[in-house]
Amino acid sequence: MTAQWSRSAFWMALGALALSAACGSSDGGGAAGGGGTYSNAGTDGSAGGAPGGRNGAAGSRGATAGTSGSTAGTSGSTAGTNGSTAGTGGGRAGTTGSAGANGAAGATGGGRAGANGGGQGGKAGSAGNGAAGSGAAAGRGGTAGAAAGTTGTAGTNGAGGNGGNGGSAGAGQTPFKGVANSPCADRTTLNVSWYYNWEQTENEACTNGKGGVFVPMIWGHTGSEQSASGITTSISSFVSKGYPYVLGFNEPDNSTQSNIPVATAVSLWPSFLNAAIKTVSPAAQANTTGQAWFTTFIGDVNANSTGLRTDVIGLHWYGWNAGSCDAAASQLNGYLNWAEGFAGNRPIWLTEWGCLHDSAPDVQTVVSFYEGALAVFAKHPRVQRYAWYPWSTNLTLVNSDGSLTALGTAYAAAPAYH
Repeated sequence: MTAQWSRSAFWMALGALALSAACGSSDGGGAAGGGGTYSNAGTDGSAGGAPGGRNGAAGSRGATAGTSGSTAGTSGSTAGTNGSTAGTGGGRAGTTGSAGANGAAGATGGGRAGANGGGQGGKAGSAGNGAAGSGAAAGRGGTAGAAAGTTGTAGTNGAGGNGGNGGSAGAGQTPFKGVANSPCADRTTLNVSWYYNWEQTENEACTNGKGGVFVPMIWGHTGSEQSASGITTSISSFVSKGYPYVLGFNEPDNSTQSNIPVATAVSLWPSFLNAAIKTVSPAAQANTTGQAWFTTFIGDVNANSTGLRTDVIGLHWYGWNAGSCDAAASQLNGYLNWAEGFAGNRPIWLTEWGCLHDSAPDVQTVVSFYEGALAVFAKHPRVQRYAWYPWSTNLTLVNSDGSLTALGTAYAAAPAYH
């Protein structure tokens, strides 16, 4: 009796073991497809480079564009059913689960422009690539093995993200409207993008990032500003401060200003040259003396074969006789035509200009001239910057109490940037 019971228990245990072995395993469904990545909007704009002051931010800062792509892909169904208990005929194999479908890539949003004009649109979202579902493992067979499970259907690719819209234009890319030697409050009220003060250093920088960027000048004073080593040292200092431009000698043709002969100016000019900073030529008077001086200077620069260069033409122009500051700014237009006649196709900076003596009989004459000059500038795309000279009768832009004059109101309303 005892021996017969032990033999039955053995066969029952063996049967249970075979039943356990017949249970099939199953794989997971397809992996989730990757969502679209965040895309960045347009880059920040730095205002066009002028040294010294705080760089005026032009335009609004680009917003982070694009929404994250939706989580791609649903989990594949559990693949495969367990094979039936092994017997003489094996149980059926498990079938595979379908692969997870891929999620659509995230659409990108259009970024707003950066400080320097139109921002770039957001990048397209990455398409999600759903992983194919794994085939379910076949059900464990009995004595006769069960048939293998079929392969799961591969996941489809997620749709590509839509391209971002172009950013809207910011305040501008290149400084245009400036002023000569005005305090921070006035420059801010006048909405200028750059300024200078006939010196190498700022005398009143704004602390709020407004008031325009500063451009240093090597005026041409006797001493270090008329020595090669002194000029080289100053240029190195400007470069270390990140100034992108330097203004050259002030009215070297004028005996009451820097008064530097052309030959001397040309011999000193190599000291201005540094690959990290651009030079604005000496600005001579607009009379016959000044025109003769500049014609010789720019001719010598253009003819030089040793790499002598000036990157920008600097000009001064003032009306003097009655009618020279007419509403069409016709005489100013003629002077710009003259300057554009020199070889090199250089940009032009009008760093001093206005109406003096009999050309400015009243404020309205000057206001009409200024408005006419803006129309002239529009016809001369090489005019890259201008800076009004406000220190004479009927040329004032800001009253002593900080309010704008009639001319100042027109000036403040003009575009600060191209």
